[in-house]
Amino acid sequence: MKRHHASLAACTLLVWSAAASAQTVNSLTAQEKAQGWLLLFDGKTLDGWHPSAPVQGQAPAAAPQPPPPGALAQVGSSPTPCVTKGIAAVPAGSSRWEVVDGLLMPCGSPAGYLTSDRSYRNFVLSIEFRCGADANSGVFVRSPQENGGYEVQIWRQQPAGYNTGAIVGTAKTARDFPFKPDQWNRFQVTAEGNHLVVMLNGETTLDISDAKFPEGHLRLQYQQFPMAFRNIKIRPLP
Repeated sequence: MKRHHASLAACTLLVWSAAASAQTVNSLTAQEKAQGWLLLFDGKTLDGWHPSAPVQGQAPAAAPQPPPPGALAQVGSSPTPCVTKGIAAVPAGSSRWEVVDGLLMPCGSPAGYLTSDRSYRNFVLSIEFRCGADANSGVFVRSPQENGGYEVQIWRQQPAGYNTGAIVGTAKTARDFPFKPDQWNRFQVTAEGNHLVVMLNGETTLDISDAKFPEGHLRLQYQQFPMAFRNIKIRPLP
């Protein structure tokens, strides 16, 4: 069964890669539309997303804490200034997000999340991100009630060993899968039943079974490092 799903994910990647070169940013090709892909970020607005305040009993996301001895320290934790003037008010404790030149970017303080309005169960998610070498971020899937869920890590050396491409608290990668600093990188996350597959820039970082979170929202994490997202799309699965 896993072999079938892995082949499906690889096929999806090949189709996407072939189409990507012929499409503009934040859009779907005719082929992708026929395959059932949905665009989750239009490159102009935050439609379909909302900054999320911490749920009761959950502290807001904080700036990275000093790692234990021997772990890679992070530097440059100053918040990214907001470009857009007059950003709409956000819930207390939420981070601020804006669209700048077709890119989805967090800014200001506090750190926090941007959450999808919709909840998803089975799907293939494709998302591109760009950040510096010392970034600490993540893409959450199946996040119930905007809390918890599977966090696909974006952090080159997380103190507990959940590095880029791992799912925090669930599974570590067998080796390092570094992202390309200051360049566009792409995650593809397939969630089908209890089967989860994570791919970074065409390489499979995880292929696991886990049933903790069967359904939930998508969440983008902001930890006060420059971060940008684009080409966010999803293909629902039965």
